[in-house]
Amino acid sequence: MRRLLCFLPIVLLLVAGCGGDATVQRSPPPTMPPPQTTEAITTTEPPMTLGLYFLAPDGQLAAASRKVEHTQTPGAATLRELMNPEIGTTTQVLDGLRLTIDNGRAHVTGAAINKAALAQLVYSLTTFPTVKSVNGKTRADVEAFVPTILVEHPGAHEAVTSPLHVTGTANTFEATFNYRLEDATGKLLAKDFVTATSGTGTRGTFDFSVPFAVDSAQEGTLVVFELSAENGSVIHERRIPLRLMP
Repeated sequence: MRRLLCFLPIVLLLVAGCGGDATVQRSPPPTMPPPQTTEAITTTEPPMTLGLYFLAPDGQLAAASRKVEHTQTPGAATLRELMNPEIGTTTQVLDGLRLTIDNGRAHVTGAAINKAALAQLVYSLTTFPTVKSVNGKTRADVEAFVPTILVEHPGAHEAVTSPLHVTGTANTFEATFNYRLEDATGKLLAKDFVTATSGTGTRGTFDFSVPFAVDSAQEGTLVVFELSAENGSVIHERRIPLRLMP
């Protein structure tokens, strides 16, 4: 009897815990995070600059630079751009050319290539560090088409700011030549002389800067020339038209 009485409260407690009047608390359903939206990311490659060489009125090479849309085949783009010369120059590069490059050796086929066109191709394609020769010819092999003083940068009609940075090659007496920078009216902005790394029969490189000041954007001209050792007259003059920016 004592055991029954001791057990009864436990039974009553269990019944009360499971009775119909009891309130069951339910956890609210989990909230789902909002769906993530993925925005399309578009990347636009910046334009690339090609170094191009056309023919000046005297048939010698003249450097130019041209911005084109970014491409995975800049060599092929160079061939296309060489068919469209800058103002004041001409080209001998024809349509239909094809380019292959193997171990630094470029091969251009598909159309007739005369000596002047080959010089254009050699100088233009060897601006790429992966190209050392074109159709078996290097820059030294087309020297007949290279002016005594060749300004390679800046290119013709390029917009420049101060200080003007000038690079190129020269083969002058004792490696020395002169320059002057003129504004749109022909007014002298700067002048000096330059000494290349070599000369007197061996083509050397040069690199110099020219500080200048203009009040507004205008056309200008960089003139490079050699003074004759015989009589001091101006020889081997080249004129590079530029856009001078303040």
